[in-house]
Amino acid sequence: MGQTLSTTNPLSSSFRRSRSSLLLGIGLLIFLYNRHAQQERRRQARLSTRSDVRIQDNRNRRSKRVGVDARFLAQIKRLLPICIPGVASKEAALLVGLAIVLICRTALDIWFSGFNGHVVKAIVSRDRRNFIALAVVEFGFMMWPMSIVNNSLKLCISALALSFRSRLTRYAHEQYLKGITFYKVSNIDNRIQNADQLLTQDIDKFAENLSHLYSDIAKPLVDIVLFAYKLGEAIGKEAPFFMISYFIFSGLVLRAMSPPFGRYTAVEQKLEGDFRFTHSRIITHSEEIAFYRGGEREKGVVNASFDKILRHVKKIYRLRFANGIFDSVLVKYCATMTAYYLLARPVFDPRYATEHMGKLDADPTKIMEDYSRNCKYCLGVSGYLVNLSQAVGRLILAGRDLTRFAGYTSRVSELFDVLDDVNNDRYERTVVSKDSSEANVNKEITPADLKGRIITQDGVINFENVPIQTPNHDVLVKDMSFKVETGMNCLISGPNGCGKSSLFRILGDLWPLFDGILTKPSSDKLFYVPQKPYLALGTFRDQITYPDNKVQARRRGYDDEALMELLNVVHLSYLVEREGGWDAVQDWADVLSGGEKQRVAMARLFYHKPQFAILDECTSAVSVDVEGIMYTHAKELGITLFTVSHRVSLVSEQALKYHEWLLRFDGEGDYEFRKLEESDLTAPFASANKASASTSGKKTRHDEEEKSEEDEGDEADNEKNSMTSSNGDD
Repeated sequence: MGQTLSTTNPLSSSFRRSRSSLLLGIGLLIFLYNRHAQQERRRQARLSTRSDVRIQDNRNRRSKRVGVDARFLAQIKRLLPICIPGVASKEAALLVGLAIVLICRTALDIWFSGFNGHVVKAIVSRDRRNFIALAVVEFGFMMWPMSIVNNSLKLCISALALSFRSRLTRYAHEQYLKGITFYKVSNIDNRIQNADQLLTQDIDKFAENLSHLYSDIAKPLVDIVLFAYKLGEAIGKEAPFFMISYFIFSGLVLRAMSPPFGRYTAVEQKLEGDFRFTHSRIITHSEEIAFYRGGEREKGVVNASFDKILRHVKKIYRLRFANGIFDSVLVKYCATMTAYYLLARPVFDPRYATEHMGKLDADPTKIMEDYSRNCKYCLGVSGYLVNLSQAVGRLILAGRDLTRFAGYTSRVSELFDVLDDVNNDRYERTVVSKDSSEANVNKEITPADLKGRIITQDGVINFENVPIQTPNHDVLVKDMSFKVETGMNCLISGPNGCGKSSLFRILGDLWPLFDGILTKPSSDKLFYVPQKPYLALGTFRDQITYPDNKVQARRRGYDDEALMELLNVVHLSYLVEREGGWDAVQDWADVLSGGEKQRVAMARLFYHKPQFAILDECTSAVSVDVEGIMYTHAKELGITLFTVSHRVSLVSEQALKYHEWLLRFDGEGDYEFRKLEESDLTAPFASANKASASTSGKKTRHDEEEKSEEDEGDEADNEKNSMTSSNGDD
């Protein structure tokens, strides 16, 4: 027994080991499978998230589908009051005049249809005397009013289009150039690309299509009413309703079959704007492109942009070709077959005979006259029936034009929507995601997001817990606080991208204030002088007084002699004689050298005499002695200077001579604001840790300012002016 047990134990233990290994292998496989399944689920979740973003984006695009719908009607309802401001406006008078001309045109068409019948009767009956009286005398007299009415129609339509464009363009300019809206539309809100395309070509095409649409709809409606009445007298009252019913049916069929030409028109205009922008970039940056010999590269860019237009327009042409075939068949040829049937019915079926068509006792000449009057004769003379058919056909085709018009309406309406939003501090922009796995999203900035508060006060610029934040929500400095009063000339330095320019964009109201309190003078008491100054279109006088004109300069007490004194300060008095006087008009950006441009900008600064001036490397092309003269004159005028230096660390002797305070960024979110010292000529920016240590236990400048009024000793003054801020841990 014991031997048997001992013999079976090795087998049993071997089986158990095999089973354990099998179970371990199965468990390992289950673990690996679950691990793979979890990874797959996470991957699917990421794909699902991206898909949801794409689906939501597609939904947003579909919600903005361009077409003749309720959204289009709402856009027209908004734009029409701009085009026609009231019943007493010039546009309303033009509309009434155009309606009168259209009625006269239809009345002449009715006369011509009857006149044609009489002429055909005279020809068939060989009545030479009656033919001469009609074809020569009567027609020779009536051709003048017909010609006048036809050209009056063209004149009214052109005048109406011009008036609509004038109203829309002036309204757009009023909104676009209000304050700094033009800057915010291009730099903060990025819903609109190529605003110049919208303000010029799109408004023009909208106005032209709107004026033609009025005549294209009003004229057929008048024709339908009058020709239906005349045709009902001729071949029975049910015939006009039969024709109109057919056209309504064909119109519904065509609407169901037609491609979305309105959306294609809007896309075409956007592509045209992109193409125009590529050429404008070449003009703007021609010098840089020439230095790089980048002509071939730019040619590839503009050709690629143009190829997009070609592909899109070719697609539209193909669709219009196919759609035009069905248009012609349904609206033209099938309508002609129906007209033939209605016209022949009174002749072949006595039950439908009328007083004017198909009487049994009528001779062939009378039937010929009636036929010529009521239908389109083989030589192309219009009759009642075909005029009615053409009127309804034009009305249906006007519906197709209405779809294209919806594209222009959408573009112009979007422009005005964005201008209204920007003027009310509402912005939308595509925010670039910092995570490459996430899609960029459209973020809306509303007045509720702008928690900052601006206080207008003369003689002081005070940042209190203001974040230096870009419209893309990139935070350059989390929390900035410093105060500059009149006479505290400040030098600002730091590396590129640290927030120097962003600080002045917030100070100048170009960028929104997201948080904190900003105390500053009104905008007309701040002046910005860039490294490359803007030179306006106009006279040489305008370059000094910009944005004031000659009349406004005289009101401020600046005649030509006073302006000459400003030129003497900046050593530019010779320019007046060299360029042909104060009223000379030149392309000043090309005529003046770099140093002359910068000195003109400084003369402009002295003309305006603001409380604070922001000088952004504005004397880089000016000699040191002239630079010193201009800085000295600015201080004599009581202008407090904010001078931007792009030196990363050290301070120049010239800057130390004309500035007392230093605001320096380190490019990593930290900054320091303190009294400028001679040691800054050799000492670079202190690290954040040193800055924090050096200010440990010291008061801020704002707190010490009250103390300095009581104690003006050197010790208190030094303690007050050594304030350093570091907000890396805020």
